Amino acid sequence: MSATDIRRIPAQETRGLRRAVLRPNQPPELAVYPGDEDADTLHLGRYTAGRLVGVASLYREPPPDALRDTSAWRLRGMAVDATLRGHGHGAALLEACLEHAARQGGSQVWCNARLTASGFYRAQGFSQRGEPFDLPGIGPHHLMWRNLGRS
Repeated sequence: MSATDIRRIPAQETRGLRRAVLRPNQPPELAVYPGDEDADTLHLGRYTAGRLVGVASLYREPPPDALRDTSAWRLRGMAVDATLRGHGHGAALLEACLEHAARQGGSQVWCNARLTASGFYRAQGFSQRGEPFDLPGIGPHHLMWRNLGRS
């Protein structure tokens, strides 16, 4: 293992950071997402000096406005330790997810991005679709997506 690396991890290992960063005032069971244990779901962990500092999960799931698109992937539960944001950990995790989806023949990656994270996703080539919406107990979000090139 290098000083900083990304590797596949079990769903259970994502939940500590998911809860701490994304759902700090909610019960632990809300850090368990539908599809976490599906065979083609990917969970990645970003490690620095052996410490888990970021997580991201990728699900084969069409966006809400394209119910028949079985080649789309949903990014969910992306979280980076608050003390380490701005150091490229999120961008590296996102790039690994995009590469995985493309290797699987994916047409696009989409997510429900918190308004506070929308700028990050735009900087990574994502576009916003529609108006902001509220996820109860979590806050305002944008539906964001990025098309994947096919080779």
